[in-house]
Amino acid sequence: MNIEDIIKNIKIKKIYGIVPNDIKGITNDSRKVGKNFCFVAQVGYTVDGHDFIENSISKGATLIIASEDKCYSYKNTCVVVVKEKEVNKVASKISFLINNLSYDINTVAVTGTNGKTSITTLIHNILRELGEKSSYMGTNGFCMNDEKPKYLGNTTPDVLILHEKIREIKKNRINNFAFEASSHALVLGRIYNVPIDIAIFTNLTHEHLDFHKTMENYAHDKSLLFSTLGNNLLEKKYGVLNLDDKYYGKMSKSLYHEEITYSIKDKNADFFAYNIKMVSENNKFYTNFELKTPEGDFVCKMPFIGDFMVSNMMASIIAVWLKGIDLNKIIKTIEVLPPLLGRMEIISGELPIDIISDFAHTPDGYKKLLEATREIRKNRRTLLLTGMGGGRDLSKGPLIGNIISEADYVIITTDSPRDEDVNVLMNSIEKGMKHNNYEKVWFRTDAVKRIVEISRPGDVIILASKGREDYEILAGGKKVWHCDPEVCIQEARKKYNKER
Repeated sequence: MNIEDIIKNIKIKKIYGIVPNDIKGITNDSRKVGKNFCFVAQVGYTVDGHDFIENSISKGATLIIASEDKCYSYKNTCVVVVKEKEVNKVASKISFLINNLSYDINTVAVTGTNGKTSITTLIHNILRELGEKSSYMGTNGFCMNDEKPKYLGNTTPDVLILHEKIREIKKNRINNFAFEASSHALVLGRIYNVPIDIAIFTNLTHEHLDFHKTMENYAHDKSLLFSTLGNNLLEKKYGVLNLDDKYYGKMSKSLYHEEITYSIKDKNADFFAYNIKMVSENNKFYTNFELKTPEGDFVCKMPFIGDFMVSNMMASIIAVWLKGIDLNKIIKTIEVLPPLLGRMEIISGELPIDIISDFAHTPDGYKKLLEATREIRKNRRTLLLTGMGGGRDLSKGPLIGNIISEADYVIITTDSPRDEDVNVLMNSIEKGMKHNNYEKVWFRTDAVKRIVEISRPGDVIILASKGREDYEILAGGKKVWHCDPEVCIQEARKKYNKER
């Protein structure tokens, strides 16, 4: 198939000019257009790509995919007008062709409200420990093998960037790729023509209702991932589903390929974890559990805590096992895996306090965070810092406030407020607080400094909602450096070294 075939196969379209045979690249960013490029005029939330068509042509674009039907007449340039919802589909076909993508990468896509980053990273780390080349993409960015992740802007980037990254993976002869498939990405067509071998569902809890409106819509949109596996049962594809989540059935109905289930509650699941216990060894925390599998029972030990991390670990083990790797080998690796930065990350060391960094940003996420750390916090004072982000679902704020009231003292701040009123963001959490042991400090760096200031030796400080993100986005899109754990450790060293 060539470019002309792709255009010819579109039944409802208008063509202005002659379709070029040779396209060197494709982009929806006019700043990246080069000679013989295809420019995709997407209509975004804040920018309309149609406003940049002339600029793209001046830079050498010879093919434009648009949805606005104007009287286009540009010399040596072909404009193809399709329905707005078809723009991404057409662009993905052209991108697939240009990037020479094929189905020779073992690809795992993970969807769900919580756990996506943990699972994609765990899969990657297990494979690296087993000596395999691997890559992953998600909230933390894009990473190949042992590189430092490069931030891309969205949990799942647009389809053109995603295709570009898959091409990089192929170029580096990497045959494993795990990525996060957000609900926004599934609805907006960001994973069109992305080959997926294994699709994983973690859970579904209150989040993004500003976008999906209802939980039923949210569940339907998540289930789209399993529909993308198709119904060609000759293909080797699998769905890995969390049997403990109440939306499991919704995902299962959308899956035509073989289903593998995991659970910490239902012993009838294909993979069932039981006798889960947290242990402390040499000032490090581990979780021990037994795992029932189709190949027998195993005794497991992992350097992470919390029942939800056991669930995440099971999903990761299954994904690697489905590649054909022996379960004994996989189980041996999980004890020596590196920490998940900013995901239930416990930072101790020379300080007289414990610092816990986590990405919890939903009511369910906070609930699980507090449950998982309860043993660590036993008979100790808990100080918790959290913030609400701009452009997010504010209806979850009071629910979060209610849950985090378990902490002895709370600092309410923001999380990349963008152009929203910081007081509105902080007040959304304040509305749910069940005690008065809290204060509001809008600028996050100041908030972290404040929580260290009021701390005492023996306290546990929980830094929630950002994990290891190293930036804050302020009004007007201004991006400034900030990293919760780094600021906290720096301030704590100043304070406690001085006190000594």
